[in-house]
Formats: sequence, structure tokens, C-alpha cells
Amino acid sequence: MAIESPIFQSSMELLGHSITHFNGTSELDRKLVILHLSNAVELLLKDMVLDSGDSIYKNPKETITIHGCIEALSAKKLTIPYLNKLELLIDERNALQHRFGSPNELTAIFYMTVAQEFFRTVLKEHYGQDFDELLPQFAESKDLVALKMREPSNDSELENLKKLGKVHPLGALLSAIAYLERAILRFGAKVGIGERFSPSMPVSGRYLEIHGIELPQELRERLDNSRRLRNLAAHGKAEPTREDVVATVSTIEEMEKFLSSLDLDRTREQVSLARKKREEERPTYDNSRVLLPPDQWMHEVLKSFLMTEPALGKRKFMIEVRDQKVSVSQLPESLPGPAQAFEYKFTLNERGDNISSEADRIKGEILKECLTR
Repeated sequence: MAIESPIFQSSMELLGHSITHFNGTSELDRKLVILHLSNAVELLLKDMVLDSGDSIYKNPKETITIHGCIEALSAKKLTIPYLNKLELLIDERNALQHRFGSPNELTAIFYMTVAQEFFRTVLKEHYGQDFDELLPQFAESKDLVALKMREPSNDSELENLKKLGKVHPLGALLSAIAYLERAILRFGAKVGIGERFSPSMPVSGRYLEIHGIELPQELRERLDNSRRLRNLAAHGKAEPTREDVVATVSTIEEMEKFLSSLDLDRTREQVSLARKKREEERPTYDNSRVLLPPDQWMHEVLKSFLMTEPALGKRKFMIEVRDQKVSVSQLPESLPGPAQAFEYKFTLNERGDNISSEADRIKGEILKECLTR
């Protein structure tokens, strides 16, 4: 596929403009992020349709919609990555075009992440291009530097989050927590903590302690405070400040220092002993992926999802899981008002090792129910 195509060039230019607004601080900036991202995705899909040999015109004056692009590409057996999330982006765009207001910062962060991963995958698979090498041709260098600050990968970049916290405290906080999560998971992989035995929230004192790794009490409290702040901010119940970002970065630095001080061989032995102890205490049901009864595990996973999923915004929910049946109630924005209720069932195979895929399926159905009403 040719990157010289005018449609392809326009798509990348819109993506570049969206990054400029993503680094802005106004409500209009966040609205323009959504509009530019959705238009960029639509143009890229149209370029893919053209390269597949089909026309993008319904008639001499009108081109096909994004849904028409999806149908045309599906007919050609071409895979569209992140399609379910792209559909949410398009719905968000359509809603913004027909109402006043703007998305919150968390929503903008969510869709920027989705769009970047979509472009990265499509450019590699369909255009033979590296996203990170091509993007600088369409975006200002200062905007790319600011964007990179949100995705720290080392101590120097992590320190930059303190600066980002001055203008984007929420984005900086979420980036810091994501960095912390990756650091803990990397350490876990070194000492034998595999996915099979991992809880859904590695940013917590409990994650390491159930594997036999005791944290200093003060560090444990600071870690749990950072996790709680992230959850409150993601659920719209707290507005993080620059001071919160600085405190979180300080906690991360202390956590990394603590982990680096541990003897890996001795820690592997502790992890192995803790694992054997848990297996001896396991309930009688056979489940190769989780250490909680299925209903309890599903309740915890979906509860965390409802609290932290950016696409759900500030919606509030109640959830109950019993006898492999999930009941979710979306509460009204203000009382009195009607609540919306949804119900989902999940089925486990003999070993119970499909529970994660069942949870992912229900998450998708929840998003579809809540965001299409």
C-alpha cells in the first residue's frame, strides 16, 4: 500500500493535529481530540478500501461511511484491529457532533491510546511502515515530546511526569501508575510469579505479599494510597493534583529501590513456598487460573472494571454475582431517577481456565449495553 496517497497523508495529518490538542488543557482541546482521531481512523480505513480494489463512492457526490468501510474490508477478509473500541470512538464522535459539552480527560486518554495502537498495527501489517518512525513527519516535535512524557520507560522519563503533573495531573498520575504496574510485573516474572497465580491488581501491597514478599509497612501504605487515588480519579471521585503526582513518583522510586535490594534466588524460594502453601489451602473446586471461588473472582474483576474503565466515564454501578449470573445496575445520575439493569451469565469448562475469557466477554457486553443507550 502506498503512503503517498492523499487520503493516507490526510489521515496522518489529522492524527498529528490530535496530538497537539491532546497536549492542550481546555475542554475544546479534548473535544477536538475525539473529532480528529475519529476522522483520522475513517480516512485510513477508506485508504485501505481503495487499496483493496473497491471504490469509496456510494454515488458521484458521496463517499461511504466508516461503517461502509468496515463492511467492505470485512468482505475482503481484511482484519481491522481494535474494531470494538473504534466503534466506541465513532459513537463518541457522533454524540459530540450532536450535543454540547466535551469528553473528560480520562476519555481522551483512552481513545488516544486506542487510536495509536490501531495506527501502529495497521501501518505495520498493511503498509509495511513503523509507526514511531513515520509519525514525526506529521506531528510537531514538541508535541511528540509531551506525548512521550505520558509513557515513561525509565527513571529519567519518570521524573518528567512531575513536570507533566503541572498541566495534566490526571494523565501524569495514570501514566505513573501504569509504569509502576509494569515494573512490579517485570520483577514478578524474574522471581517466578506467573500470570496463573497473579491477582488482577498488581499495584497493591497484597500482590507481592501473597507471594511471600513482605513490604515495609510505610511503603505498603504509600503503594495502597497511590492505588486508591488512581481508582478514585478514574471513577471521577477525585481530582489528582501535581502534589499527588510527585508523591506517586516518589513511591515508585522507593518501590524500585526496594525490589532491586532483594536477593533474587532467595525471593524465588519465598515465592515457591508461598505458592505451595496456597495450593495446599485451595478450595475443592478445580480451577487452574484463580485462587478464589468463581463468583467471587468474577465479582472482583468486574467491579474493578466498572470503577476504572475510561469509556464508562462517571457512571455509577452496583454489581452482584451469584450462581454464575452477573447482575449489573447502572444508577441514575441524580435521584430520584430510573436505574438500568443488565444481566449476564458465564459458563466455565471442566478446569475453569476459561474464566478470564468469560470476564472479557462480559466486559464487552457491558460496554455495548451502556454506551449504545
